[in-house]
Amino acid sequence: MPRKGSHKVRTGCLTCKARKVKCDEGKPHCNRCITTGRACSGYVTKPSSGLLWNRPRQLFQSIDSASEGRALHFFCEKTAQFLSGATDPYFWTHLVMQFSNFEPAVRHSVIAISSLYEQFQAEGEKSHSGVQLRDNSLALQHYNAAIRELKTTDNQPLVLLVCILFICIEFLQSNKETAIQHCKHGIALLDNANYSWAREHLLPVFRRLSSFPFFFGAGTIDFPDLVFVDSPLPTSFDNYADAASAMDYLQSRTLRVTRLADAYRFGNLRYRTASSDLLEEQKVVVNLLDEWQVLFKGLDTRSMLPSTPTTELYNLGIDFIQAMSRAILLVRYELSRITLAIAFEPNEMCYDQYLSGFQRALDSCILVDSVLPDESRMPTTKREPQFIFETGFVVWLHLIATKCRVLNVRLEALRLIRILGVPRENLWELDQIYALARRVIEIEHGVVLNDDGQPATAVQYPGLPPDERRVRFTIMEPRSSTYIDLNGNETCGWTVGFVMRDERDAIVTRNEFIPA
Repeated sequence: MPRKGSHKVRTGCLTCKARKVKCDEGKPHCNRCITTGRACSGYVTKPSSGLLWNRPRQLFQSIDSASEGRALHFFCEKTAQFLSGATDPYFWTHLVMQFSNFEPAVRHSVIAISSLYEQFQAEGEKSHSGVQLRDNSLALQHYNAAIRELKTTDNQPLVLLVCILFICIEFLQSNKETAIQHCKHGIALLDNANYSWAREHLLPVFRRLSSFPFFFGAGTIDFPDLVFVDSPLPTSFDNYADAASAMDYLQSRTLRVTRLADAYRFGNLRYRTASSDLLEEQKVVVNLLDEWQVLFKGLDTRSMLPSTPTTELYNLGIDFIQAMSRAILLVRYELSRITLAIAFEPNEMCYDQYLSGFQRALDSCILVDSVLPDESRMPTTKREPQFIFETGFVVWLHLIATKCRVLNVRLEALRLIRILGVPRENLWELDQIYALARRVIEIEHGVVLNDDGQPATAVQYPGLPPDERRVRFTIMEPRSSTYIDLNGNETCGWTVGFVMRDERDAIVTRNEFIPA
């Protein structure tokens, strides 16, 4: 008996599209999402100008070779599914995939990303310091082709979209300087991007990206202008996505204040009063963070992010998704509040005033760990994915491990880096972050830690270490190097400068080689 046909709906809500189920198209939220306890992500608005929005009848038209077709298929089946980690993958799985069909610059960029990503996954821990375009002829060929295509267009939304893809390519190569340049350029272009499509779908990505230049940039020349990603706080948060978007902007403003305050903490302005402009900005951001916390407390805890390919791969259920969504936001709030409060302090003892904040942040991470299924607790080198475009837990757990001087708290944060982290989160390399945090703990407490991150020797400073033992910050390149000892043995690791205070209160750098 022939099967009864049905009209296929292509205008359903984003959540139903991601789940590949039929949507009843109820407004403002569909009944299918509501009745299953999911957060309905709303509907795509048709752009009035800029990039044309269409869905080709056939995916990947005009493919020139089998290698290109294979790379596009791998991107569709693997890469796009996992680049976003445990956050909503819609940008990669839908927008990028659609535009790769009718915009050659996007298609070439996708092939380059897919080829580099597959190489990264295949090489495992050997590639965590970055794969290189020069070693991948297919990726290099299509990266150059994407550049040629961009030189022939004045389509602003297209340039912005490909800019994000280029940042991903630089992340995979651990090229922080070039990634920062692309990020600054893209954010500056947002000033003239008056297309509804770009504002709706690309602005949130750049808002998230606006933080990493403050983490990795050398100085003000690397910092983006946050005016172009400005996001006023709403009167309420409807879901975790709203809260996360607001936190993205506040986090970048927090990092901007703390980086502009470097000279007051470590440089020639120590013990000087900060400029009135900086102090006023600090006060404004503190107030905004407090407003964010009030709005977040009023958020319906049943409002959850949808399942993603990563959460489904590891059988991470609704309990985990909700715990993770809530935890990462609370951690970012607590640590932004702390780093903002101590921005102009000339010594490290100031962190001891905020031990309860560190504990609250750690407690949120422990809650995520408690609902993590046993089957997902595999060694990091065997996990999929090995690389994600977004920032996860690694950087925040590293901050707890290096700035909270309560030994048992920082040892627990060190343990969780390996449990909750992805081997590479954009430019953050888990093995490097773990080794760095471990060595900071050893220096500050006068102890040697074993392979499990537990004391293997007596602890010289079991309580809060004195200021002269504390590491202000570290100077470390993302790529690993090798060290050859007197016996000719070669060890892979990183050369690190630990910036500390000496007995005369001068800021000095202690250089060491840390084995991987």
